[in-house]
Amino acid sequence: MIDEQLIGHYLRYLATVGNLSENTIVAYRRDLMNLLAFWQQQGVVLEEAALEDSWLYVKHLRKTRRLGEASVNRMISSARTFYEYLLKQEKVYANPFALIAQKRARNHLPTTLTIDEVQALLALEASDFASMRDLLLFALLYDTGCRIGEAVSITEDDLDMKQRRIPIVGKGNKQRFVFFGKKVQNRINEYLPMKHDQFRSPYLFCSNTGNRLPFSTISSIFAKYRKKMGWQKEFTPHVLRHSFATHLLDRGADIRLVQELLGHANISTTQIYTHVSQARLSKVVADYHPHGRRNKR
Repeated sequence: MIDEQLIGHYLRYLATVGNLSENTIVAYRRDLMNLLAFWQQQGVVLEEAALEDSWLYVKHLRKTRRLGEASVNRMISSARTFYEYLLKQEKVYANPFALIAQKRARNHLPTTLTIDEVQALLALEASDFASMRDLLLFALLYDTGCRIGEAVSITEDDLDMKQRRIPIVGKGNKQRFVFFGKKVQNRINEYLPMKHDQFRSPYLFCSNTGNRLPFSTISSIFAKYRKKMGWQKEFTPHVLRHSFATHLLDRGADIRLVQELLGHANISTTQIYTHVSQARLSKVVADYHPHGRRNKR
């Protein structure tokens, strides 16, 4: 119980002083509760954990749980920063994760939908409030490139229907505008009257009970439509964000404009999408050039 209280104090610190997003706080909580569960299983006292214990934890993540390097690195980072906090608070004498190195994860190009796949998704018919909301969510994410946390925070008052734009407060309280097209505008105009007939929520996207749309419901929505579309590839809110950026760059959009639309603080984050485009170009050569590897006989 005391250990959970320490984690709770740390998460409140991150939320207030660190000014981290709700999604990030949820991820930290999940990682630290996993760490705590492992400590309890091993009979390790949180305040007394040593380097050897942290090595066992990392081995557990890689061998037993078979997590990818990106996930392992994130969980090591969560544990290290938590113990740094405890060290400053004089709750521990040393950080057991201070000497744990993070392996460099392999470069992983983000999953994207093709334009045909996006069009097929958005061509689905809406039969009730829930399906109309879901399809509006997909269309808005693809039109704006919003993070899902940003999208579910949008209120009706945020909508500038005349200029078809929405003010967004992103990571680090960075403000920007995102823009949507006429098709999304039409979807909003069809959706709002149905929403107003049932709910008075100020949020654009709300649950079937009228509350702000929770992340657990969003995960279920994306899983449902992935199955409905028969896709084997990943389908998440971030896939629509990736698709937004990649399709813009494929059509010659300036990378710094895409950076601004995505709300990236550093252009190096945006450059991953140029790699996606280059990968597609490479595939075109392989598929269609006479000397391409797939044309060799």
